[in-house]
Amino acid sequence: MIKKTFIVLMMAMLLFAAACSTKTSVSENPAEETVPSEENTPGELEIIDSEENADDKAHEDKGKVVSPLDGLKYFPEQLKNRPVAVSIDNHPDARWQAGLSQAEIIYEFEVEYPYTRYLCIFHAQEPEMIGPVRSARPYIIYYAMENDGIFVHVGGSEDAFSEIDRLDCPDVDGLYSGAMWRYYDTGKKAPHNMYTTVKSIRDEAASYGYRKEGNFEGYLFNEKPHNISKDYKDSISAQNINITYNKSNTTSYEYDKELQVYLRFKDGQKHVDELDKKQLSTKNIIIIETKKSVLDNAGRLYIGTVGEGRGMYISNGEAVEITWSKSKEASRTKFYSGNDEIKLNPGNTWIQVVNYLDNVEIEKN
Repeated sequence: MIKKTFIVLMMAMLLFAAACSTKTSVSENPAEETVPSEENTPGELEIIDSEENADDKAHEDKGKVVSPLDGLKYFPEQLKNRPVAVSIDNHPDARWQAGLSQAEIIYEFEVEYPYTRYLCIFHAQEPEMIGPVRSARPYIIYYAMENDGIFVHVGGSEDAFSEIDRLDCPDVDGLYSGAMWRYYDTGKKAPHNMYTTVKSIRDEAASYGYRKEGNFEGYLFNEKPHNISKDYKDSISAQNINITYNKSNTTSYEYDKELQVYLRFKDGQKHVDELDKKQLSTKNIIIIETKKSVLDNAGRLYIGTVGEGRGMYISNGEAVEITWSKSKEASRTKFYSGNDEIKLNPGNTWIQVVNYLDNVEIEKN
């Protein structure tokens, strides 16, 4: 009986020892824990994560090509079509506008005092809705044509119609086209409620016999975003940008260091997209100084888009003085630092057309 009891006790002790040994071996195995050892430091863990992210990015970009308008990567079928260039209403009764967050390039320029208007270039993206669409002016046509855009508008000035005919500009006019409609659910009233879609415009353009494929000169882009000071020694800090068109019309941007984009404000309010209510942002801001004069009693303007002048390029919290040149109505505006054409950071671009650079205030902090 004593011998049997002794055997049972010995077996229990052996099992207990084995259990302790197993527990110890798990807790001391660094390969199965997140606690770094000398062979696996936090820095090396970050590198591994970075490599994994790079692999994911490479997989995501497989089969994609770089867009000539924003430097981002898309599938070739997204870039095969001709761009669509839409004249967008910016009267206070038209706000806020739909689809702007998905445009590759947006121009802002003056029209009849005290208002400005936008021209949005859509190439790879197709927003659910775009608008409100507004009328044509000659200088709007020239910026549309330099992007080889199907020009979308609702009516226009006599000079604008003359230029459309003279330059054989491919246009879709909402006064005569079923590709646009009055959208009353927004609470906006005519003429500030005409909307459309990229697909509707492209279908209408095809019925007119317009060329479907794009044919234009793109911009130069860095492979990856970086600070302007890396390329241009005379750059300055640019955290906040304030543009005064007149006492009743201002545009401003605030740099978001975390997102590395500029957040947009119009007349002191956050500029949001009507579709998702999110504030608009941009990677690049280009400001160009042009000549301006009043043409008639209605206040219609001449804006000197063809020629050359001064400007600013702003991105990643920095700015540099540039020059611009546009040789003819349909040619692309080129931007230079010295004798070299500048490279933009990949991402969307707002081009602010102003009468005087003195009306632009750049805050360093």
